[in-house]
Amino acid sequence: MIARIHIRDDHPADRRSTEPRRSRPRASTCGLNPHRPSCRPKSRIKIGLALSCGAAKGLSHIGVIQALEAQGIHIDAIAGSSMGAYIAAIWGFGHNGQRMEELACELEGRWGLWKLMDPVFPPRRGFLLGSKAIDRLRLTIGSLHFSDMVRPATIVATDWSTLERHVFTQGEVAEAVHASVAIPGVCVPVRINGRLYMDGGIADPLPVDVLREMGMDKVIAVNTIPTPPIMRCCEEQEREKAALVGRQSGFLRCIHKHLNAFARGNILDTMMRAVHGAQLRVAEAACARADLVIRPLALDSSWIEFNKPRKYIEIGRRAAEDQMEAIHALLKERTTPHENHEPSLALGST
Repeated sequence: MIARIHIRDDHPADRRSTEPRRSRPRASTCGLNPHRPSCRPKSRIKIGLALSCGAAKGLSHIGVIQALEAQGIHIDAIAGSSMGAYIAAIWGFGHNGQRMEELACELEGRWGLWKLMDPVFPPRRGFLLGSKAIDRLRLTIGSLHFSDMVRPATIVATDWSTLERHVFTQGEVAEAVHASVAIPGVCVPVRINGRLYMDGGIADPLPVDVLREMGMDKVIAVNTIPTPPIMRCCEEQEREKAALVGRQSGFLRCIHKHLNAFARGNILDTMMRAVHGAQLRVAEAACARADLVIRPLALDSSWIEFNKPRKYIEIGRRAAEDQMEAIHALLKERTTPHENHEPSLALGST
């Protein structure tokens, strides 16, 4: 049901690569529908797209992008945090929404999630390295650097020492994304140029301000972080489902609950919920500074469901389509300073 309201500690990724840059994979079409003219106004209003964190829920960003492409809507810059950074990197490379869906569906199926698992023993700084996910990204974009991007994009991470927001605008894109998706406690922090970084969603879960600082006139924010009312609805739905199914649980379900660290209520799930709790108000404050907010939310969503990409892509597509009239109206507005914009005091960039 869709709520329509509005990854060994000394891994090579910890060291900056000195290998020569490899030839980049060939991108698909630019991303705009070739049969529709661009909807960018003659007044040259610059439109930015901010993509939030959200783990598997962030796959809905792909659906939003597909809806924008179908309407020929021109986006001048992208900023992404955590899963939003992963999507921003692929779109910035030049792949369109359809190709991104094909890539996401490579993880589809019961065992798809295990393609991302690279456990650390002992788990001193995290349970996962996060390398498998980034290896997949490099297969898609190669050793792409920010200066080579088809669409201007920025990647947000969090400085491990200072907890400040850090905006990557130079160097290898995949390396920056690795830092941005390093969920604290779940994934090992990533070292770049002598500094440690972790998930961008800690410092800036929805990088609206980054786009303002890039000079965007209008910002469309895509927020996949559910609010407390939505979470209460999810809880009620789970209770109703439990009443229908009954309290009986088989041997396999019992094993799943006691041995799977990702299972609901277990250690990794609890850590993710704690992170989510810290992100809520920050993301909502960022929404208030955006010109338009798209919320691809579902009552039956889970941060770990990377093996169900079509579900989240469809949620994102429908959420964007529901807002399409407002998006077109936004494109027709004159360029005016955003009244609620206040530049961030904690900004680093490389």
